[in-house]
Amino acid sequence: MASSQKGRKTKPLKYNLHDRCRIHTGIDRSNVDFMSMINLINHQATQEMVTSGQMLGFYGHQVRQRFGMTPPESVPIDGKMVHLEPAFKTIELTADQQGNVTHRAEFLDNDSGEFARRQYLAKVGGFSTAVNYKRRDAQLIPSGFFGFDYVTQPNYTSNVGDGELFDGLYVPESLDSKVFACFDSATAIETLDAPQRTIAQLLEQQILSQFDSVHSQMALSQYNDAANTEINHLHHVLQKQTRKQELQTRRTNERYTDMVAEVRSFDSVLSEAEEYMLQMEELQRSQDDDEQHQSAQGFKRLFGFKGW
Repeated sequence: MASSQKGRKTKPLKYNLHDRCRIHTGIDRSNVDFMSMINLINHQATQEMVTSGQMLGFYGHQVRQRFGMTPPESVPIDGKMVHLEPAFKTIELTADQQGNVTHRAEFLDNDSGEFARRQYLAKVGGFSTAVNYKRRDAQLIPSGFFGFDYVTQPNYTSNVGDGELFDGLYVPESLDSKVFACFDSATAIETLDAPQRTIAQLLEQQILSQFDSVHSQMALSQYNDAANTEINHLHHVLQKQTRKQELQTRRTNERYTDMVAEVRSFDSVLSEAEEYMLQMEELQRSQDDDEQHQSAQGFKRLFGFKGW
């Protein structure tokens, strides 16, 4: 699961509180007091959570829906202690007066973080806010900002991969529902009719299933990565061995070439021999002619002939 810290950080993600970029799906948020949301995001307490690296997010909203906005590190589920592994932390967060929210996340170097990072890189899903609200007549007043989770369908479509905010399902945190949690997911529902015990059990089963699935997929991915690495290594070794054998064969041939004459065809050798014999015969005739000429000159001088 080795990716650099630089590769684990998102680029600045931007969305506008007044524009969900949806018309027919998702949940309307026009009843939210956005100035209170802006002030809450920029509040010193919120910014301190960001700068201290403590604004953690999960893959999916189920963990917070079941165990609250600041869930414990581990919980018992079906007699099994389950580590509620976060997936990322928010490292930058600002909101301007026009409702433009800008944030960055850094995916953690664990199974949940790597799984969420791969979804982000594949442009599947996006970030969703986890916020507590109070009701004031028909308006929702943000009272606590707890960061983001990564979900499949963000209510703010500009918050997918390159934008964010989650809007949707809430679980009341008090019986009178004066304060309740709200998540910006387009697939969420606004009211829960089933008994809280049943809801809790369903959420716990979802959490177990989700973590098991994430860990299984990441284990399989790591196995595939290791297998591919081994295959690439063996291929590299084979290439080196092949290259070495080629060099050894070439050097052996070069040594043999230096030790023996050039390999030629019989016809070329015969032709060269014939030409050599002709040259030798011509040379011999020339020498014989010279010798005859010298003998004739000597005979003339000996007997005094001056001409024939």
